[in-house]
Amino acid sequence: MTETNTKSGGSSLSKALTILKEVCCTNTPLRFADLVERSELPKATTHRILSTLTEEGLVRLDDHSQLYHPGYGLLELAHKAWSTLDIRDIAADQMRELWKETGETIHLAVLDRGDVIYIDKLESQKSLRLFSAVGKKGPVYCTGVGKALAAFLPEAQLQEIIATQSFIKHTETTLNSEEKLREDLIRIRKSGISLDLQEHEEGIQCAASTIFNYRNEPIAALSITAPAFRVDEDRFLHFQQRIKEACAEISSRMGAQPLTENQD
Repeated sequence: MTETNTKSGGSSLSKALTILKEVCCTNTPLRFADLVERSELPKATTHRILSTLTEEGLVRLDDHSQLYHPGYGLLELAHKAWSTLDIRDIAADQMRELWKETGETIHLAVLDRGDVIYIDKLESQKSLRLFSAVGKKGPVYCTGVGKALAAFLPEAQLQEIIATQSFIKHTETTLNSEEKLREDLIRIRKSGISLDLQEHEEGIQCAASTIFNYRNEPIAALSITAPAFRVDEDRFLHFQQRIKEACAEISSRMGAQPLTENQD
């Protein structure tokens, strides 16, 4: 392809995207004349682009009103895109930023029926031996990532998961009853932050938060994990803020809408 053709192709693509964005992002459907005016493109160019977008199913024209709407082909493309996304890839840069900033262990986990399973992990730059490993499972009721995911589940699904929990008391601070767990889940829903205060492993604490998909469903959780002896109150509060920010950024990439404050 020559340089001229490359520029022409790029220019054509840019024009088509301009038209498509106008159709999809407007609050009210637009007529042909509106699109010509908004895009500042010649009528012939606008007509050619709209014809192509309509043929591809990305735009549809209401014959009665002569208004342009987003096409159903966009839904098919979106479905295929979402189905091939790997949360590990989407979260990778945020995990690395947290790891570089804190020097502590960063976990990414998802639900697997009544457990959480760690699907990615960046090891602490300092000496630290933890229960977790990629592919290993952990209990929901006493891990930061587990509670972060459970907090935003529909009640029916949450009840199923709670029914599978052993509520074994691993440490003095383990939440060893459904009542205590539910109290903590209410706090997590309000704050957006899940804490493991040495509940699963003695001397180990973590701050976790939830990653949501485009349906605002909890699909994963991210955490910063560190030994309690080297994390004072101010540093732990910083961890909580940063993990919440990181999860919000990843959720945004997944198409999630921001949660309202004090959601319960």
